[in-house]
Amino acid sequence: MFTFFLIPALLYMFLIFFFLAGILRLKRVHDPRIKKLSIIVAARNEEKYLPELLDRLLNQNYPEDAYEMIIIDDRSTDETAGIIRKYQQRTSQIRFISIEDYDPVLSGKKKALAVGIDYASNEILVFTDADCLPGRNWLQEINRHFSDQIDFLAGYSPLQIKNGLLSVLKNLERVSLFAVTAGSFGWKWGITCTARNMAYRKSIFNKINGFEGIGQIPSGDDDLLLQKMAGFLRKLTFMFTTTSFVPARDRTEWKIQINQESRRASKWRYYPLPVKAMTLFIFSYYLSIFLAVTLTFFSLLSWQEVITLIILKTVPEFLLLACFLIKVKKCKLLWGFLIAEVIYIPYFIFFAVKGTWGRYSWKD
Repeated sequence: MFTFFLIPALLYMFLIFFFLAGILRLKRVHDPRIKKLSIIVAARNEEKYLPELLDRLLNQNYPEDAYEMIIIDDRSTDETAGIIRKYQQRTSQIRFISIEDYDPVLSGKKKALAVGIDYASNEILVFTDADCLPGRNWLQEINRHFSDQIDFLAGYSPLQIKNGLLSVLKNLERVSLFAVTAGSFGWKWGITCTARNMAYRKSIFNKINGFEGIGQIPSGDDDLLLQKMAGFLRKLTFMFTTTSFVPARDRTEWKIQINQESRRASKWRYYPLPVKAMTLFIFSYYLSIFLAVTLTFFSLLSWQEVITLIILKTVPEFLLLACFLIKVKKCKLLWGFLIAEVIYIPYFIFFAVKGTWGRYSWKD
């Protein structure tokens, strides 16, 4: 019976080392030539956070004539539109667009982004969210990493949380996703990314007809779009430099947290077959770990065998996260690794089930 559990454990270990090797395969990119950039931000009811974002974007360590900002008010009911107009009066860099009606073909944020992309006058499109905090050298880092061969770029976006343990655990969970992003990029395989810190070419977006085919899905303006672009991308890369980070404010309300995680998991059904098969395997493997622990209480597996299975899971995961955290200089997060290991399997299974078959509410 032990062999039944050992085979998927070895396959999972291989998968984790595959991503680890992908991170190591990424080559450092340095192209200092100044390129024209278009920053696109869709904001809906973000009056609380938008001013700080706009201040940061206007104070980038980058030539003013080399970037524009396209800020879209996506059907806000607060003062978001008024805030954008006030900033627009201060500078010609800001282009303001207002979305007033819901579009069932292009759901929510995708409609706003599609209109913004259409307005963009530059080839390189840069994205972040209205509640994010890009540093002063963010555009400089994007410019440096975006060589002539690069078509898609992503970067690290840590969560800003005041609670010590909670901050470590939630950021470790995010780090695992960023490690997969970077690792898959090293193999020219776009699996996932986050719109908080990414850039791609407008010509690629137009070549795949934008969000066509995924426009009706409530989310996926980042990962589903990346997966759709996959066959058209020449090179992908990831920014590890600390000045490229885009911290994001964590939404502390539990209802928002649960809906956010459920929304993320709900996209599984729309993934391409290879990504869907991989995530289904991971889900099945995590269930097998639960089953193995349960069987020890019926003396059908020994504790030594279960410990072996846990080691085969834990050691590769630690090495993958450590590799990524060394590159982004955030190794202090590793102190919460063992706690995260205990929590993550039930966390993953719960939201995988809830996101696929349950209900959630989100901005439409």
